[in-house]
Amino acid sequence: MRRALLLTAALISIPAVAAPPAASRDVALLRAILWAFEPAPEEIRVLAIEDLGLLGDPRALEVLGSLLGDPSPRIQAAAVRAVRAFPSPRAEEILTSLVRQGAAREELRADAIEALAFQRSPSSIQFLRSVFAGAAYGARLQAAARRALEHAGDGVGR
Repeated sequence: MRRALLLTAALISIPAVAAPPAASRDVALLRAILWAFEPAPEEIRVLAIEDLGLLGDPRALEVLGSLLGDPSPRIQAAAVRAVRAFPSPRAEEILTSLVRQGAAREELRADAIEALAFQRSPSSIQFLRSVFAGAAYGARLQAAARRALEHAGDGVGR
């Protein structure tokens, strides 16, 4: 893994000016990924994770999904916010898996529920309805599902 990171770092050192636009996007993605995992101050890592969401490159989703397992609650929350920026089946899968994980912090699961409102797909709406109706999720997650359904324009009573 360390060797792959060194190779990636060497590739990133190529000047972006000489690179075609597609390569520049690749360099930006790789830089953000490296900073997200760098043993740097947490604020720097959070900014790098948010950059991954702003870049909008779906290749970042797997990286963001792995960051949900980071021990830092701030890193986890930043990863959920970044995943929210991707309206895609894979982003929806990452968020719903997080909600289903009983071991994840309840606050993080509530953030994932609210992020699902931005997916606006029939399956995300159906999942939010099941959370809202499922007593096993608890009152806090049910309330988050209600807010998410309202945000998505789906009346809870339907």
